[in-house]
Amino acid sequence: MSRKAKGRKEMFNFKTAVAAAALASSVLLPGVALAQTVLKLGHVWPAAEIHARAAERFAADVAQATNGAVKVEIYGGSTLGSDRELVEGLRFGSNDIWVGGAGVLTSASDTAKIFALPFMIRDSQHFGQVYGGPTGQEITEAVRKESGLQVLAYWLRGPRWLTTKKPVNAPADLAGLKIRVPDSPVSVASWKALGAAPTPMSFGEVFNALQQGVIDGQENPLSLIQTSKFSEVVKFLVRTEHSYEPIVVVMSASRLARLPEAQRKAVLEAANGAAKAFASEEVNKGEAGFIKQLQGEGMTLIEPDKAAFRAKVGPAFVKASFPSVAALYEKVAAVGAPAAR
Repeated sequence: MSRKAKGRKEMFNFKTAVAAAALASSVLLPGVALAQTVLKLGHVWPAAEIHARAAERFAADVAQATNGAVKVEIYGGSTLGSDRELVEGLRFGSNDIWVGGAGVLTSASDTAKIFALPFMIRDSQHFGQVYGGPTGQEITEAVRKESGLQVLAYWLRGPRWLTTKKPVNAPADLAGLKIRVPDSPVSVASWKALGAAPTPMSFGEVFNALQQGVIDGQENPLSLIQTSKFSEVVKFLVRTEHSYEPIVVVMSASRLARLPEAQRKAVLEAANGAAKAFASEEVNKGEAGFIKQLQGEGMTLIEPDKAAFRAKVGPAFVKASFPSVAALYEKVAAVGAPAAR
C-alpha cells in the first residue's frame, strides 16, 4: 500500500471512530447529565393514600424544575422501614427525604412534641395559620437546631379519628382497650390519660394486629383508615378528631445544604407548591366522602362526647406531662383565636 493510500485509510478510521464516539454519547446521554442527583424518599403508606400521591407530584415537580438533574425516587409502603427508621435514615444516609406524621420527630427533637398534642389545632384554617406563619417558622427552626433535620414543608392532614372493635362514646369506654398509637411519647401519654392501654406499633403491622386481636383499635385520619381497609377488621368509627398532626417533608439539613443553590431552591419550592396544594384540596373535599365510604363498608359512626375527651388532655395535662412545650402550646392555641371582649 502506498504512503498516500495508507494516510487516507488512517484518516477514514479516525473519522469513523469520532462518529462512533459521538453516536455512543447521544445514546448514553439522552438529555440527562451523568451527574444526576438521586434523592431517595421514603414513606409508610399505600400508594392510593393522599400524601403518597402528593409525594409523587413533589417528585415530578423536582424533576421538571431541575430539567432532570435531580431525581426523587419514591419508596412507599414501608419498603425502607418504619417512620422511626426513616427518620434515623436521614442521618445515616440510607434515605434522603422522609414524608410522614410530624409527631415521629419527637425521637430527635423535644420541640417536636408539639405536633401531636391532642385538641391543640382547632380546624384546617387554624392549621394553616399556625404552620404557615411565624409560629410555624419558630417550630421549624427549633427542630432544626435540636435535631439537624430540616422541615421543608407542612402538608395538611385530616384530623385523627379513633376506630375500635367495641363502641366508644366517652373516655370511660376506653378502659382496658389496647389502642395502637405511633411511637411517640405524646401519643402514649395522651391515650394513657384518656384511659386506654396505648400500644406503639409500626404502621405496617396494624392491619394484621387488628385482625389477630393483638390490639382493639387504632387512630388515624379518615383517608388512611379507608385506603388501609381497616373497615375489614374494626367496626366502629369514632369521631374524636383529636389531632391535626401535620405531614412533614424532611431532609437532613446538611444533605440539603450540599445541593447546589438552584437545586435546593427547586426542592423547597416543589415541597411547598402543587403537591402541598393537592394534599390540602384532597383532605378538605374528602372528609364527608370518606365517612360515607366507610359506612358503606360496614362501619358504624359514633359521635362521642368530645368535651369529656378534651377535658382529660387539655392545658393542665400538657403542663404536667410536657412542661418544656407548654408555653409553645399556649402560643399555638392563641393563633387566630377570637379576641376576648
